[in-house]
Amino acid sequence: MLKTKSLALSLLFSLGLSATASATVITFDDLPATESDAIAAGYHGLNWGDEFWTSVAYMHKDTLPGTGFETGVISGNYAAFNNFATTSTITGDIFTFNGTYLTAAWNNGLNIEVSGFLNDVLLFTQTVIVTTTNAQWFDFNYNGINKLSFRSWGGSPTTPGEGGEHFVMDNFTINESAKVPESSPLALLLIGLTAIAFGRRAKTH
Repeated sequence: MLKTKSLALSLLFSLGLSATASATVITFDDLPATESDAIAAGYHGLNWGDEFWTSVAYMHKDTLPGTGFETGVISGNYAAFNNFATTSTITGDIFTFNGTYLTAAWNNGLNIEVSGFLNDVLLFTQTVIVTTTNAQWFDFNYNGINKLSFRSWGGSPTTPGEGGEHFVMDNFTINESAKVPESSPLALLLIGLTAIAFGRRAKTH
């Protein structure tokens, strides 16, 4: 009987009847080559802001050397930032926000409030503090959300009278739940035969 149970479980898992999740690291290096631009809606299946003024944009690390726009790049040549230093939102289908590298573009001691929502209901929120000198990885693990909000404020300008409350973000990592595949007629037949075999085996014991 144990052998039959094991066979049934093996069939279920081999037919892919359980959902899985796959990690996606978004580096922003597969965007069109330019000095700076807003990220278009649909990039990696997400919407990167409601309008241009509050969008998430991206910038080449050589555009503003000596700032966090340069030190905040972890891989390749590009990283994202909050356009016009406004509160930026990222929306899409339900996902898990694992974490990201964050850096201050201009202000040392910059505060960044990162909030996760499901259908506009706040589920998670955390405030981190970053500098211009190096990118820091932050684990968030916001599970089951469909909107992220990034709000930055404060800190002290590295150069008085210059800069703003922008943050830089790279290697943005999420988990997207894989869809459960539909069962084929053959799969259903195999499951049915296994159930019949299990029932007969149980009656003889």
